[in-house]
Amino acid sequence: MRVLIGKGDYEEAVKLYLEIVKLQPEACAMYNLGSLYAQGNGVARNFSEAAYWFRQAALNGEEKAKILETKCMLDYMAEDLEEKTPRRLYDDMNYLMRLLYPKEDNFVKVNENLFALGGHFFNKKDFSAAVKFFRAAGEYGNHGISQNYLAVLFNAGMGVVQNDLAALYWFDRAVDNNCEEAMADRQGLFKAYCNFSAEDFYDQMTLMCGFCAAGSEDIPKDAEKADYWRTVMEKHLEESGKSE
Repeated sequence: MRVLIGKGDYEEAVKLYLEIVKLQPEACAMYNLGSLYAQGNGVARNFSEAAYWFRQAALNGEEKAKILETKCMLDYMAEDLEEKTPRRLYDDMNYLMRLLYPKEDNFVKVNENLFALGGHFFNKKDFSAAVKFFRAAGEYGNHGISQNYLAVLFNAGMGVVQNDLAALYWFDRAVDNNCEEAMADRQGLFKAYCNFSAEDFYDQMTLMCGFCAAGSEDIPKDAEKADYWRTVMEKHLEESGKSE
């Protein structure tokens, strides 16, 4: 096979490696398949297939394959990232985790890896990409820590247009998921709204209810939260003696 690769006969090399792994779990052949898929040699470039073969190589004792599995996972998820929605990212990660870890809890693996990639882009200060990954895990995986990070980004206007109502919504969702880091921020932000005049508080909470009821770019449609914020609004206005 090295002779074939040396000659540049990648298509034949792919065929032979595939024949080998059908017969036995040969780590070197799996590793080389991963490399060929990752580079697009002898086959169309396919990062999910590359990650799969590196995963198989790692399971069969090829230690350096684990790093390349992770790299191909990142390459697969980052491919055409500007065009991908959070929903698409969630679905892509769901597919990849089923491919790579068929015996593990897929829901957990999807959230773990979406959050990890959100953190990767956050640390690189690519906040618009980080928002997409945190939104994918936060909205579709109901992942509390991702919801907290998303709220922080909305609160600071990093990677998104600054939106305190969206920040409050996501902090509140994170608190529902027992994310302790979100509790103080959720309370502090809500307290700031409570210090508004009765009219302004009513207007802002009415906006929140409307966004939750109909959905918006920053807040997903969430009938339960629409009812919740309506109750919160009414209770605060009643307790403050400023009920409309």
